[in-house]
Amino acid sequence: MSKQVRDSAGHLWPQIVGRFGTTTMLTTSDESQQSHAAATGVTLMRIANGSDDGKHLHFTVGTDPTATTSHPIVPAYQVAYVAVAPGEKVAIISGHNHNFHVTITDILAS
Repeated sequence: MSKQVRDSAGHLWPQIVGRFGTTTMLTTSDESQQSHAAATGVTLMRIANGSDDGKHLHFTVGTDPTATTSHPIVPAYQVAYVAVAPGEKVAIISGHNHNFHVTITDILAS
């Protein structure tokens, strides 16, 4: 779950509230790969791009998703939080034919 908070300059930022649940570690490739299915009650999943050489990844969400290089990206060394429904999965693909580790984690309500 997330909520909006203001920083010291008054800008709104999402604040993620919850605990980490199930995590899938994948190694990107030029073929789409899927995470585990989001557990009951999960509405957010965390995608952490562990690229060791500055490469981004592409992702999509669905019940049987297939990621392509036309889907949104997660830049190198970054984390993205995506909305999901229980049973949905995150699919990832490398846009570079380069392999690096990615973790996808359920965010459980606290």
